[in-house]
Amino acid sequence: MARDYVADNLETPNLDRLFPNMAEFDRSVSTWPWLRRDIDHPYRADRRNPIVGFINRDEASILYASARLFQGCAGLEIGAWRGWSTAHLIASGLRSLDVVEPLLADPAWRAEFEAVVRDAGGAERTTLVPETSPEAVVRLGEAGQRWSFVFIDGDHDGEGPTRDALACLPYFEPTGMVLFHDLVSPHVAKGLRAFEQAGWRVMAYQTAQMVGVA
Repeated sequence: MARDYVADNLETPNLDRLFPNMAEFDRSVSTWPWLRRDIDHPYRADRRNPIVGFINRDEASILYASARLFQGCAGLEIGAWRGWSTAHLIASGLRSLDVVEPLLADPAWRAEFEAVVRDAGGAERTTLVPETSPEAVVRLGEAGQRWSFVFIDGDHDGEGPTRDALACLPYFEPTGMVLFHDLVSPHVAKGLRAFEQAGWRVMAYQTAQMVGVA
């Protein structure tokens, strides 16, 4: 039987109440070629879009703990889907959070997302950017925005993760961290390598879909 795993020294905030459409599914509903179907952790997704899974509790605990290291600092999220990871970033105590997600251009999607942000306590600290990356990231950076913590979980195909990585690099504060979800994809792994090639230290967490950090 699939069960959740969170390391003994980590934790996750209780945010399930914000996602009434989140449910557990068999991994066979997803056709993504890089989904690791042999990992015995629950696969959760929105009932309306079951083929796109949420980060699991193991990965959420790593995201939350990592972002907490930057409490009081500015954060950026590239690719937010229904806001599950966004809620964890808000709960971590980031001073501000820019969320780049083109799906937010849909009024109904945005209204639901705004409710998640509000109920997570981030209404005054979160800026929703209904645009594509890397263009939106560059626009924000050129306008003077700088980030200490970045979570990249956007376009997983082709050069998408690398473009996101290269877009962020010039706009980090002197001390910063970036996390990539779905490092099992070679395209995402290439994005992490862009940071390594720029002189950052990199590491991988062995989670269901693997999380990369620089």
